[in-house]
Amino acid sequence: MTDNIKEQVEDKIIDLIGLNGGGRLVVFKPENSAKDLVVEKRGDYKKRVISLRVFCEELAESNNSGNNFLKLADARKASPEENLYFVFVHFDFIKRDISDRFWVIPSVIFQELDEKSSLSRFLMNKKGFVRFLIETL
Repeated sequence: MTDNIKEQVEDKIIDLIGLNGGGRLVVFKPENSAKDLVVEKRGDYKKRVISLRVFCEELAESNNSGNNFLKLADARKASPEENLYFVFVHFDFIKRDISDRFWVIPSVIFQELDEKSSLSRFLMNKKGFVRFLIETL
């Protein structure tokens, strides 16, 4: 996957949060960080944040099961953090859009998962993802 595709996926996630967050969330790409995106509540002076690491795979290459993502070495090497979530999306190269449903897995749980694990409990739709962010923050 090229950096250009990853940047497009990150931009789609930013747009998704902006459109469905009702102005309650702020999302940005941090500089000089291992995280891809940071989300915080607008006006939250406690500065609670959720950090996201985005992993994507072209839809044509996947079997859409999600367990392919468990093999990603980059995700396995990441240090687990309480407010760090891995977002695994499929990217439709033709539509230039992310899939309607994707996985959001806390980094502290990700290390414990194996290929036999059921990932369905981490599967969210786009609106559910934004609702999850609002409720978690």
